[in-house]
Amino acid sequence: MRPLARPGRRRVLALAAAVPLTAAAALWAGPRLEGLARRHPTLRSSGLVVGRGGALYPLPPGNPGDTISYVPGTRLPEDPEPWGLTTSERDTLARQALARRQTARLPAGRWKDLADGALADLLTLTGPALMTGPPTRPTASPPQSPGPTASADPATGEASEPASQPASQPASQPEGRPLDAEVFPPGAVVAAPVGNWRYVWPRDAAFAAAALSAVNLPGEALGVLTNLASWQRADGGFEARYTSYGQAPDNRPAQTDGVGWFLWAAARLLADGLPAPDLNGSLGTHLARAASRLVTITDTPSHLPAVTPDYWEIAERVLTLGTAAPVLLGLEAATALAGAGVDLGASPQDLADRAAVVRRAMELSFAPAWGRHVRGDDVDAAITLVLPPFTQPLAGAREVRRTAAARMRRPAGGLAPGSGWRDDGVSWTPETALMAWSALTLGMEDEGTRLLSWIETYRTGAGALPEKVLADGAPAGPAPLAWTCALILLATAAGSAGEGA
Repeated sequence: MRPLARPGRRRVLALAAAVPLTAAAALWAGPRLEGLARRHPTLRSSGLVVGRGGALYPLPPGNPGDTISYVPGTRLPEDPEPWGLTTSERDTLARQALARRQTARLPAGRWKDLADGALADLLTLTGPALMTGPPTRPTASPPQSPGPTASADPATGEASEPASQPASQPASQPEGRPLDAEVFPPGAVVAAPVGNWRYVWPRDAAFAAAALSAVNLPGEALGVLTNLASWQRADGGFEARYTSYGQAPDNRPAQTDGVGWFLWAAARLLADGLPAPDLNGSLGTHLARAASRLVTITDTPSHLPAVTPDYWEIAERVLTLGTAAPVLLGLEAATALAGAGVDLGASPQDLADRAAVVRRAMELSFAPAWGRHVRGDDVDAAITLVLPPFTQPLAGAREVRRTAAARMRRPAGGLAPGSGWRDDGVSWTPETALMAWSALTLGMEDEGTRLLSWIETYRTGAGALPEKVLADGAPAGPAPLAWTCALILLATAAGSAGEGA
């Protein structure tokens, strides 16, 4: 999903990640990001494979691994030897991977294969020991781990950001794992396995937690939110993205939507059956900070948050729906959590009252056109956030949603992030999956089925979900993308359950 902060990703666009935005830089960053984003996108990785010691490798595009065969339900290779694995080690790692998804409930019909692959990739991207290039045959004396230096991207040969180094290596390094693996903590959802995507975005993590909960993996879901909570700022907010050791990699401005998504995801776990005492025990203090943060930033004459980048990840001068809506969703989630007994330091009624005020403020500022920006009509995928399955419909939003996909459609059949996105012919899979989930929930079965079928068709040779699809149908960006994987699980779960408005 996105553009600014991080470019190439929905994320648009490879632009952002490389350019930190500060208040002083905002005036020039936008144009620069736009220019960077115009580079012809290419496929950065075609999938994942787990190698020796459980290390995770991106599959370079055009590699014979494009057609790799996996142990079902995992990203372990059927043929272990090229990846430095013995059959015994491969089987042990496969058993561990399958144990993580043992209780998963996936659709049994039309979307079984699509959902199964999305789950395998999402779990593999959660808490990985990530490598930057293809595996080499094991040697008697592994090389010493280098310090952070710029390196060539394994998929393209282009220079990439320095790899983040863990604060400390695990006390017991798994046998055979390369010493230069970047080890992410349990529950850390990496956006994608290459380049500027090798970070954890709060937005991605929240959707991953919601998706894992939706397929009956509450322990995995709670682990994702517990890790995210450990990186929360003292004021209750979150940075735009995090390295493997929980630090911001640059001075990119924080994105307000993260705190709303954190609360929203926690409420999804509650609604799926996780007991409130479990949430209180693991996340209570952090949820209270998040709720307090939302109350504080909406305690203004407008009752709307200040302008920050959102999932487009580009500099903004006007408040976007992609920032305002998650604030409302977070307040509504806080109301539900407090009502269930989670101690947020505020009463359910006080939180409900603030949510109602923010809801009215949004209707005054965004209706009737419900464009991306206040008083604009440039619809984007955030229109989904003011309707089920996220919230009860805001005034006039359903009418705008009916034509939104047609306004965002691109030549290959997928969707751009919004109608105001540049006319480059590129479809973005996260926004397409988000709109599919929305359509299935709203009873727009034809649209939802068409969009899911399109996503299924344009997977890579390894079966991974790419970030983008070009006008000619070629996949581009990194694959797999965690946010798209999570949205596919949510959409297919909604479709199989008949979840409706």
